[in-house]
Amino acid sequence: MVLRNIVNTMRNLACLFAAVVLAASATLTQQSPAARYQTPPARDDAWQTANADSLGVDSVRLAALTQSIRSWPELGVHAILIERNGRLIYEEYFDGFDERWGQPLGRVTMTADSKHDLRSITKSVVSALVGIAHGEGKIQSLDQPLTRWFPEYADLDTLERRRVTLRHALSMTSGFDWNEDVSYNDPRNDEIRMTRDSQPLRYALARPFVVEPGSDFKYNGGLTQVLAAVLERASKMSLEDYARTKLFEPLGITDVEWVGSLAGMPAAASGLRMRARDLAKFGSLYLNGGKWKGKQVIPADWVDLSTRRHFKFRSQPGPNSSGQFGYGFFWWYSCYPSTAGLVEARTAVGNGQQRIFVLPTLNTVVTIFGGRYNDFTTGNTLGRRILLDHVIPAVKTGVQTGCPGA
Repeated sequence: MVLRNIVNTMRNLACLFAAVVLAASATLTQQSPAARYQTPPARDDAWQTANADSLGVDSVRLAALTQSIRSWPELGVHAILIERNGRLIYEEYFDGFDERWGQPLGRVTMTADSKHDLRSITKSVVSALVGIAHGEGKIQSLDQPLTRWFPEYADLDTLERRRVTLRHALSMTSGFDWNEDVSYNDPRNDEIRMTRDSQPLRYALARPFVVEPGSDFKYNGGLTQVLAAVLERASKMSLEDYARTKLFEPLGITDVEWVGSLAGMPAAASGLRMRARDLAKFGSLYLNGGKWKGKQVIPADWVDLSTRRHFKFRSQPGPNSSGQFGYGFFWWYSCYPSTAGLVEARTAVGNGQQRIFVLPTLNTVVTIFGGRYNDFTTGNTLGRRILLDHVIPAVKTGVQTGCPGA
């Protein structure tokens, strides 16, 4: 009898639980109707838009991507844009908590007109500017010693330090000791220490060696600041003016903010703020040989050189690694497994889940804004999940595989 009562009670509780779940599900459905795919609207920014299905991308799967992001706001996604075959086919914005270079902004309503932190995607922009200056002959060789650009630090122009070249700085293989493995809220972080130093360039150039230049990778935002100073000296222009005239104006980008103040320069490693459609234009250059609307903005050879793998890591963390993972010139290189084979991704990466995934074999670029700043745990997989679960499976035609940049 006691056992029968227990069984009946458990059955009743199970029925009650099912009813609650169904009621909650119905309420959720009423509050969050299923997302529908919408072709991005035409705006006065030179982007041509198109329906996803017309370019061989499954709009039903893209609608599922929208629904997935809406139903999981704690992911912190703020915007996703997708280009295919030169046209914008997907554009969605999601409200969330945001920051401006570490200062909380509260909950923000994201739109196409919202500027957003790029964080370390700023490094990829600096890489592009170095490529432009190199193509113009203002920087003649990537194998020049860094110290030769800074005669004011004559004490640092030693035989040992002359081994470190612009190429080493771009590939983050200088051999310098540098700690960005801790949070950017941690005063031990060397980028934060450099930012607060009265001589930030000297701070970055005077770091002790831990390995031979070129022998190992060490993430180092100080090298980006140093290269930005090289750009100013080579071009005889401020970093902001050179970026505006050589990169932003040719792309029709007019609403840019470059924050930070390091001895009179903005934060070259992390300080850019841009709108999503403008950042997507920058990403488009890397799919289209450095061209925007037929105009050569970045030299084509630099587009390929800077996004190829110059330093090879043994493996990429996580279950979706192909082992073909590395670093270019302020760009990351990965190969992701798919049902069709390996898909190459040349990726600009920023703290908080800012991403530009350039997928040459799919003729596709995915641009993502996010708000998971200083989250280096589960948040690190967000971009890959968007690619592997939604974007790559949505591409139905024109799919090629392989990793030629490896």
